[in-house]
Parts: sequence; structure tokens; C-alpha cells
Amino acid sequence: MKKYNYIKSLALLISTTMITGSCSEEILNYPDPNARNTDTYFNTPAEIEQGAFAIYSSFHHNSMFGWQLPEVFDVMANESDGRPSSAGEANIHLCWRYQHNNQTDVFWKYWRLLYRMIMRSNLVIYKGGEYVVKNGNDEKVSFALGDAYFLRGWAYSQLAFHWGSVPLRTSFTPEEGDNARVPAQQVWDQVEADFKQAQNLLPESWPANFEGRATKGAATGFLGKLYLYNKKYALADAEFAKMDGKFKLLPKNKWDYNHGETNEYNEENVFSIIFYDAPGTNQWVMFEDPEDMDNAGRQNARAQLYSWTDWSNWGFQPRRVADFQYNDETGIPFVDPRAALTFYGGTIGDQTYGDNTQGGPQPFPFAEKGYWYRKGTNKENKLSEGGVRSGNNIRLMRYADVLLMRAECKLETGDIPACISFINQVRKRIAAFEYMGSYDKAQAFELLKRERQLELMGEMHRYNDLKRWGILKETINVETQALWGTQNVQDKHNLFPVPQQELDTNPEFGSVANSWN
Repeated sequence: MKKYNYIKSLALLISTTMITGSCSEEILNYPDPNARNTDTYFNTPAEIEQGAFAIYSSFHHNSMFGWQLPEVFDVMANESDGRPSSAGEANIHLCWRYQHNNQTDVFWKYWRLLYRMIMRSNLVIYKGGEYVVKNGNDEKVSFALGDAYFLRGWAYSQLAFHWGSVPLRTSFTPEEGDNARVPAQQVWDQVEADFKQAQNLLPESWPANFEGRATKGAATGFLGKLYLYNKKYALADAEFAKMDGKFKLLPKNKWDYNHGETNEYNEENVFSIIFYDAPGTNQWVMFEDPEDMDNAGRQNARAQLYSWTDWSNWGFQPRRVADFQYNDETGIPFVDPRAALTFYGGTIGDQTYGDNTQGGPQPFPFAEKGYWYRKGTNKENKLSEGGVRSGNNIRLMRYADVLLMRAECKLETGDIPACISFINQVRKRIAAFEYMGSYDKAQAFELLKRERQLELMGEMHRYNDLKRWGILKETINVETQALWGTQNVQDKHNLFPVPQQELDTNPEFGSVANSWN
């Protein structure tokens, strides 16, 4: 059962604090007792805690994570396949073909989401710090500050990785609205400082009514990821090592808990964006902006969009099927067990769906429908979503990812046996053969690349991995050539375009090369 009550419908609580105006009429110069601003609100531990909850609500701004942002990362990694029903999502097709530009709306909406999260975090850090100075430490305030530092760090990590040089805003003051971009390293330094603060302030775990809030382990995981992305492998490994014994892999028979609506707060989950359906929810609100509207639920549209019995927009990319077929160490062809847990269809995908429904397993109509995602679609528990009603969380980090990042740290620091050992932990849980041979660095890297691809397919990782390894262009151009006869990926695609809307509204931003970045 969802325990996300603390984050519901809190966007207005923050946005009303930002409404400002001026009037020379003395008669209007009196405080409105009903208005929330930084003088009349966010002054008690409970109010500061509410402010922290509202930061989490930023994840739902413009339904980016509940709708189109996962689609962007799927198509840019060529992990999904646009079906005829997806024609209405022309912006996503532009991303798939690497023909997007600085006016493609998904990048502007993501940019806004991140800076909204930063603004709210800055408010909580400001008011929480003010409270501590006046009144001393308080547990609620301390935890709220931990939330704020964690989420600000996460937001800036996305900006630094995807855009590089961006404005850095760390205080809640109106005059900081228009800022020039700063070097990417300065942004990464802020991310590091924020995650360290979050580590110190957040608890190891939360009671059931606060499930979904960040923990000390989440801050540790993302600090390690920051170090990995910045090639500080020893530091990254040291952070990941702190997670030993606090998280663990689910067994194979519980794999679906990582991708469905059941038992989502399990021992493999490190940090997720929480979604839920609720009685009385208007499912169509999510296609406007559910975060700014009074609505009971926060649904995830993925199961509806990626299902052949529902809207049928995005199928499983047929090219990816072959990724799950490779030889074992003796040269014998092997089918990775994750094939049947990731997609339906063909000879190696899952052959039935609805296994846990009242009517029992139904044969998947591959000849008629082709390949479709199994992961993240609830198709084992319901034959159809019947609308945008899914409460599937989006896992931003799970422990399998941590183990594979740790394998990468070992690889880059020269400990290849340890690298293989961490890869084997992930393979063993899924009943894939373990690697027992001797490998050099290049060979081990190929094993790691494959493992990350198969384990994390459809979870918004492949584009990031290809980019940070410096092989995005060479890898995806082969695939776009096969799809459309053109090689569209350029060096500029290692960064997202700076949204034109930011340039139009922030005169201090600075120069942008070729209307891109």
C-alpha cells in the first residue's frame, strides 16, 4: 500500500510563497493573515517539514517522470520502438531520431522541474537554518534539511550531467532569479557538498508512513555515483562499500517487485519517485500539470503507454532482443533469463501474460503484436490498465545498479577479479551463469557494459552510460543507420540543448554555441 500521504497536493503551499507584487496605495499595506510567505509560514518544525514534502512533489511537475521523460531516455538509448499510436508524441520522435533542438518542449519542462526543485530546497534550507539559529536543533527540522540537501544535490547532478555549465542558485532570494551559468565543475562541487550534508542529516530508514523519503543510504549511493561520473573511482567505491549489508538483491522469484506496484519498498530499493492512484482521482489531470492541481493521485502513465492492450504507443525495441542472446564461456549459445522478465514475444521473451489474474495465463499474441515490454507494465497482474491508473514507482537507484557501479570502480582501479565478482553477484541472483575465466580490462569492460544493459534496460540508464563512456555517437549511429538510413548523432548530443525559454527569460545566462549549449 502506498505511504505517500505526506507529499500529496503540496505544490500550492510552496508556489504561494513566491507570489510577489507592489502597490503604492497605503491602504493595501497590511499583512493578509491568509497569505503564506516566508514571514508568516515555514516558522515551526511542522511547517518546515511540510516545505520539505513539497520538494518531493516537484518530481510530478508537468508529469515529466510520469509520462514523457522516461520515453525520452528510452528512445535516445534505442530501447523502445514507436508504434503507430505514438505519432501524437512528435516531440519524442524527434528525440528518437536525434533531431531535437532547443525548443523541444521536454527539455524545457525538465529544466523547469529541476530548478523548481532547487528553489523549494533553497527555501527549506533557508528557513530550517533560520529556525536552528533561533531555537536550536529539532529532529523534524534536521530531517527536513536532509531532504532539501539531498533533492537539491540530485537536481544539480542532473543539470551538471545533462547540460554542463548552468546557473547555480543556492539561496532563497529574489535577486538570484537571473544568474549567469557557471563552470560544470562548480556545479558538481555543490552536488558533492549537498549529498554530504544529506548523509549527515538523514536517517538510516523511515517508518511506514514516511516511506519514499530519502535515507542516509540514498545519499551515500548518489554521492558514490557522483564520484563515479567524475572518474573518482576510489572515492566512489568507498561510498558504495558503506551500503554493504544495508541493501541486498531480491531473489529471482521477486524480480517483479523492482518494477511493479507490489512490495516496492523492498531491500533492493535505494531511492524511487513515488506514484499512486487514489479513489476519486482524475486520471487526465496528469496530462496538464498534476503537481499544480488539487488532485488525489499521482499516476504513472507508462503501463498505459507501453501496453498493447491499452494505448500501444511504445513497444519493446526488436533490436534489443539479440542483446539477451550470447555465448557462455565455453562458446555454447545462452539466453539470459532476464529476457523473459523484460519483454514479451519471440522465442525468448515471456510467452504468456496475466499469470496472476483470475483467468490465469493468457497466450501473448506475438504474431499479431510483435515485441512489448513486460518490465514496468503490470501485465502479469492485470490484462489492461483501463486508463492512467498505474502506481508504479520509478526507481532512480536500486542495489543492482550500485553493485555494477562498484564493479566499474574495481575495473578502473585495476582490480579485475573484484570487478567480475560484483558482476557475478547480479548474475547469480537471476540464475545466469557466473564468469569464471580470466579477463583483461577491455574484456571485463565488455562484460560490464552488457550486464548494465540487460539488468537496467528500460530504466533510464543506457543513454547516460553510453555518454559517460564516450561511445554514444559511435554506438547509436549504427542503430539509427539501421532504423532510418541516417547517422544523426553528433558530438553536441552529449549535452542537452539549453532551452530557448531560459535564454528568453534570463538575460544573464551567458553565451550559447550554435543555439545548443
